[in-house]
Amino acid sequence: MIEYTIRVSRRSRSVRLTVSHDSGVVVIVPSGFDTAKVPGIILRKEEWIRRSIEKVRSYSPSDQIPSHVDLRSIGRTFAVEVHPGLRGRSSLVEEEGILKIFVNPHNKRFPFPLLRKWLRERAKKVLVPWLGRISRDHGLFYNRCVVRSQRTRWGSCSAKKNISLNSALLFLPPELVEYLMIHELCHTVEMNHSKKFWELVENHCAGSRGLDKRLTAAAKTMERWIR
Repeated sequence: MIEYTIRVSRRSRSVRLTVSHDSGVVVIVPSGFDTAKVPGIILRKEEWIRRSIEKVRSYSPSDQIPSHVDLRSIGRTFAVEVHPGLRGRSSLVEEEGILKIFVNPHNKRFPFPLLRKWLRERAKKVLVPWLGRISRDHGLFYNRCVVRSQRTRWGSCSAKKNISLNSALLFLPPELVEYLMIHELCHTVEMNHSKKFWELVENHCAGSRGLDKRLTAAAKTMERWIR
């Protein structure tokens, strides 16, 4: 049976459900609402509630909001400040090297999507032109570049020569970012990891095998909120 609490809100015009670490399952009802109807609502929404509970539980106590965001690839560090959002609204503002996050104080998960969205936008501005420069310098040409928040890959290249880059690349040192870009650009010529492919990568990036090992190891050091 799902445990829940009921909260009456004079501003609410309809019934709403929230799930959070601090408050658990909360049913918010308008003034004058017949609370005898709540068990039926819980029953109808049971599947959604249980999914939401699992998502909340997936964030361990170690998933703290970072005090700063260090983008090693471009040599910039941003301090992070969290403030109560106006009327529960959430937003992120970048201001003179500070990321000011305004969130609903009852929902601690909100800062992570806001940070990831900011990271994607920053990554698009940095990584797309960076890939263009690497492409021209090495004479390895691609069709299109997209930036995503990928969980398992630093990057990929499709058969149509479309390259996808992970926004988390911004946390890596520049030499690893450039190696990854060269690696994916070489896939526009060799769509495999054959001996011929690795020879091509080495021709464009000396010491590629060592850089590849460092790139693999770096994935294990990323904070969970990033992905």
